[in-house]
Amino acid sequence: MKKSILIITCACLALQSMAQRHINKNEISIIEKNLKSDPLLTDDKDFSINASPQWSSEGAVILSQKTSFSFDKKGLSAGTIIGRNLVGLLMALPTFGYSIYGANAGNGATKMIVEETERRKLLLNDKYSLEQYSVLYFRLYAEKDAFAARVIKKDGSTKNVDIEDAIAVDNPSAVPDIFRSYTDRRFSSTYRPNYYKIAVPDLEEGDVIEYEFRNINSKQFSNNPSYKEFYPVYYVCNRSMPVVKQIIEVNVEDEKYHLAYKNLKNTPAFTDATDKHGNKVYRWEDDNRDKYGNIKFVNRYTELPVMKFQVKYAKNNSQGLIWFKSDDDIKKDMQPEEFVEKTKIIWFEPNKMQGAAFGDDAKGNISAMENAIYKELKKHGINSASDDEYVRKAYYSIRSKTVYNNWDDYTFAKVFSALLNERKIPHEVIVTTNNQLTDLSKVAFTSELGWLIKYNKKYYCNPDEHLNPEEMPSIYNGNLSVRFNPNNTKEKETVEPLPVSDTLANSITVQVMSKMPDVTQSILSVEKTTEAKGLVKSAYIDDALALTPFMESDYRNYDGTGMWEGLSSVEEEKATTEFNHQKKEWKEDKPLMMEENANDLYNDQVEKYTNFRVVDDGRSYKKNQLKYVENFSLNEMTSKVGEDIIIKIPFLMGEQTKIKKADRTRTLPININYEGNFTYNIAFDIPIGYTIKGWEALNARTDNEFASFTSKAKIVNNQLLIQAKQVFKNVNVKAENWPAVVTVLDAAYNFSQRKLLLKKI
Repeated sequence: MKKSILIITCACLALQSMAQRHINKNEISIIEKNLKSDPLLTDDKDFSINASPQWSSEGAVILSQKTSFSFDKKGLSAGTIIGRNLVGLLMALPTFGYSIYGANAGNGATKMIVEETERRKLLLNDKYSLEQYSVLYFRLYAEKDAFAARVIKKDGSTKNVDIEDAIAVDNPSAVPDIFRSYTDRRFSSTYRPNYYKIAVPDLEEGDVIEYEFRNINSKQFSNNPSYKEFYPVYYVCNRSMPVVKQIIEVNVEDEKYHLAYKNLKNTPAFTDATDKHGNKVYRWEDDNRDKYGNIKFVNRYTELPVMKFQVKYAKNNSQGLIWFKSDDDIKKDMQPEEFVEKTKIIWFEPNKMQGAAFGDDAKGNISAMENAIYKELKKHGINSASDDEYVRKAYYSIRSKTVYNNWDDYTFAKVFSALLNERKIPHEVIVTTNNQLTDLSKVAFTSELGWLIKYNKKYYCNPDEHLNPEEMPSIYNGNLSVRFNPNNTKEKETVEPLPVSDTLANSITVQVMSKMPDVTQSILSVEKTTEAKGLVKSAYIDDALALTPFMESDYRNYDGTGMWEGLSSVEEEKATTEFNHQKKEWKEDKPLMMEENANDLYNDQVEKYTNFRVVDDGRSYKKNQLKYVENFSLNEMTSKVGEDIIIKIPFLMGEQTKIKKADRTRTLPININYEGNFTYNIAFDIPIGYTIKGWEALNARTDNEFASFTSKAKIVNNQLLIQAKQVFKNVNVKAENWPAVVTVLDAAYNFSQRKLLLKKI
């Protein structure tokens, strides 16, 4: 087979001008080594397509894309991470007295490894598509990660894209989904893999870009169970452009691995494509899929054609005793009665429902976790506190574990319920689904279940890294659920919707103080304070706390396990030194990350980012609002008209959603995740010697039963004070009511684009 070698040829002035870290020689050599041992962009008949008359009028077309998964790649150094990774250290297995530092030397058998490759071949027919795909992204995090790209010109000649001038992406959340692997974990404050971006030079209309990346991902288990499930893959068939041909291939090591899938909205099914050498392969293929229409405010996984699948491992080579009895059962919709029956079996008789979190392998481990945490609570005297105080401290003790170990919801519920039983505190179990992935009738995998505990009319959810007692994520907002007594199999269960959080509980308030240090320049100095609470907080907290040592406060304030508990004095000194070094790096990297966020919000107009400071991390029961302060300056905010100045003060609220003409009609329902309100208080110091004109027109209101936008302005003591407030009143809105939502989105966008006049006195 013809091998494609990555040759270093490309440069990009636009990216070079940015003050960001370039990829280094060692990282380049890692990729070159990986490409030499296992090349990408090799000959493949699935990529022989070079044109598509059916989509000739489209600006861009995916000629072919192929996503390949290989489970369970034990020869890949168990997903070894490149370079320093103290965050990975903090996410090691819980040690319950042996310290998290020593726990990082885990057994490879506790990991499930997948090699995922994504290859795409895109035809770019117009200038807009050239702009959209002139920058490519790739990850370099695991030891075997690799990337290659090339441009196929209209005359058939090929130019390889070089990564020598690639620069680091300070915030991986900004990486487009098309460059992310499906089996990767979600980005969070503790999982921030290294991504790079590289510009593709000299693109012309009619060129083809072809790129491929290989990522190594893993799922960690707290022991080595005889049954394991990898995270499900949710594959949306429609893209932002037509797809001539798309393929999924799933390769498994042997017959102990089984593929379970559910194809929704008439998507094709998998077929057995086991090769002549007996290698087990499942193949899915789809041809000539049109681009999706307007997907703003759309729940893609429930409204668009989706193929979702999960690879499972059973040491005894048994496919039975799992969530569904057969491959046919998984294709059927589930009725509430069946949902109740299955969830109660999982809770009361887990050995009947084989799963990674269930059965004998998990039972002893969960019991050990509960015993260890209760021992810690007794050590701190919390077992004799009031019920409410005990419940909160028990919750925080669990949260201090999830910082470095990703507990599933079932494990959380089992451990938390056991801790409440230690004090004979009455409580109930709630089982529901993630509303961003599926509804109850379409459940296919046990990992799609959400397990909650209800105590004293309040709900306690798996805390991930940041959740406080009594806070419920938006993924459960208003969901249908089953509720039952965890200690009584005969007591009747209840099927009911969970509460819906309202606009008062979910809000963000942004205070912007701005001034012009020098009226001869087009720069605004800004101090911005952001305060978020309720469900809105979850959209901001990961980025706000990433690259900060927030985990220190857990151990200090909430009686969790000490970070270095169980270490010898020599080991503790080494661990503390490394952690202090990591904090120093974070202090340098954090402003770069937040500057990238600000540039996304202000359309690349940040001149200089000078400060970021967390006031409240929002991770306390008593102080549960996130609050942070930023200082930066924006350029190109003014323009001269003689002695007068035109200034874009309303734009300080940030760029708002613009609804294009093509997106003003739709057939899909609107999903807004949660009801919430967004308030922007903007203060601008009017320069001495000037008066401001046109501010009266900023007083306006657009309101209907689905959303509203209100803006007010006034002059007080030579300051222009503006308040803009946007409210979303419904989580789900029918497609026929889209025009009403659009009027509010238009009002917010038009307000942000208004300009005022500073008139020379």
